[in-house]
Amino acid sequence: MVQETVGHELDLNEIKQRVQHAAYQDGLLEMFLGGFLVLFAVLFLSSPGLSGFSVLVILVFNPLFERMKQRYIYPRIGYVKFGKDKEADPKGIVIAVIVFVIVLLGALGILVLAIGAERGRNFWLDYFLPGFTGFMMAIGPYWLGQTYGLVRAYVFAALFLLGGIAIPVLGIATGYNAVGLLCLSMGLLALVSGVIMFGRFLRRYPVEEALDGNG
Repeated sequence: MVQETVGHELDLNEIKQRVQHAAYQDGLLEMFLGGFLVLFAVLFLSSPGLSGFSVLVILVFNPLFERMKQRYIYPRIGYVKFGKDKEADPKGIVIAVIVFVIVLLGALGILVLAIGAERGRNFWLDYFLPGFTGFMMAIGPYWLGQTYGLVRAYVFAALFLLGGIAIPVLGIATGYNAVGLLCLSMGLLALVSGVIMFGRFLRRYPVEEALDGNG
């Protein structure tokens, strides 16, 4: 009886993950992520102090995201809502930001002590900051890949990580410019791929067929 119960729970978890996986095939997530990253990059490259205002756009993105779901997605594949066990915890985001700042400051202190004030600050700004930023930005896509089985999320995670290292090492850009270029390039990639996925989704699931299928 216990084995049957465990097997039943495993089957439900597998079905749940498959449905959640299907729910992320419309491209909207990539579109909104890409739009946010592009806006952040433009503000950051203009003046790093302005980049914080890009967070306010989330207040607009969230209702717009849900409105597009209601307008284009739910009429085609229906509406399914799961519990909050798989949702991102806002406290975790705050903790991640705190850890990000602590590691940056700690690394700066270690580099200054190890190789001197000027060389330490230059290395930290030119190489460590872009590389560690790419690492932190890779965590989100990696989490999506682990949680929902999205292969493309692993690709984005790898690109964030490699981009944060390659851009300064190859001499394309360093420091704040490297961070801005990383966000801009990844944002454009996410935006374009999201638009393509969204177009394919609309063609694959016309509203007429969805209505006929429901009787």
